[in-house]
Amino acid sequence: MNKLRIDMDYLLFAWQDDSPDTAYYLDTDTGSVLLVQRDLDDVDELRDEIELQPSRYLYVAKPNPDQPELDLSDFIFTVGDAHLKELLSVAYEAPNKMQACKKVLSAHPDQLQRWENWRRDAVRERVRRWLAANNLQPE
Repeated sequence: MNKLRIDMDYLLFAWQDDSPDTAYYLDTDTGSVLLVQRDLDDVDELRDEIELQPSRYLYVAKPNPDQPELDLSDFIFTVGDAHLKELLSVAYEAPNKMQACKKVLSAHPDQLQRWENWRRDAVRERVRRWLAANNLQPE
């Protein structure tokens, strides 16, 4: 496994960016996360570099659009307070599950923080598995 110094905060951001106008690549030599976006001045140079050395750059795939809701469902299962769990289960049936559940959690700051930590950790774990699958380990 190759150890690589990676800006994990930026990689986590890239991993969650579902914007159709952006693409991210991880430079497996430097650990940099590169943004490829139409309106960037050097976009052609970046694309050329990526195309010339495809084994050096890993495409950071767009997130599964259902993943936040799946994470929320997993989180609700771990809530110990039966009343809060029931409120979240009802909110989860709303058309905008995330917004409804966050509203419920906003009345329980400790659980809202726990949810935010849960989500961050879940994303971080997916990124670590992706890195490991590509024979990389962050330093």
